[in-house]
Amino acid sequence: MNLESFQIHYLPDICLLWRIWKSRNKVVYEFTQPLASSLARQFFFQVQEYFSVSPHPQILSPRLQSSRLSSWVGPPEGFIKINFDAAVRDHGSSSGLVVRGSDGQVFLSLRFHHPGISNPYLAELLAARDAISLVLSRSIPRAIIEGDSEVVVRQLDGRCCEDSVGGPLLRDCFQLLRSCSSCILFSSVPRTVNWAAHRVARQALLLSPVAIASFDFVGWLH
Repeated sequence: MNLESFQIHYLPDICLLWRIWKSRNKVVYEFTQPLASSLARQFFFQVQEYFSVSPHPQILSPRLQSSRLSSWVGPPEGFIKINFDAAVRDHGSSSGLVVRGSDGQVFLSLRFHHPGISNPYLAELLAARDAISLVLSRSIPRAIIEGDSEVVVRQLDGRCCEDSVGGPLLRDCFQLLRSCSSCILFSSVPRTVNWAAHRVARQALLLSPVAIASFDFVGWLH
């Protein structure tokens, strides 16, 4: 059995054993009362985190498989859609944001460097945080933040940390959301729909860390 087959077949068992061990340690050292529902949620998110950054098409649900040919859909009237994505290399990662209106016109696109962050899941979280920060800094009243990391979108939408490795970043995102008076919705899409943000993120990896580029500004976003 090769490594990929091993991961597909045994990763859920490994994750479950790990969550049980973590729960046991909390009982022994922190004198907490274990909750089966909490353990189950943490197990679910841990498995989803792994497969979100190492996707295996053969285990995707039929709904996700059938949606891969979908195209980008504009936001409702009065909303702005911000697509986010991350690109990763050994030395760090970058975020790509693409801001569009209901007619598909690109209002703004941004690139950000994140040196030292080479974990794909954390890189996606940073990209999502950049999108939230953009809403706040530009005082956008109504926005849909859309990405292809289903785990990150689910966690942000449900305001849920679930003892994730990204807990500090998630709490930072939640703090930004609490301080924001804008209406912000979250949406998950396949990567084929999120190609523009992905291309912007990959382009950022080719730039010098000091050459953070932004372009296509529109007046009301200033």
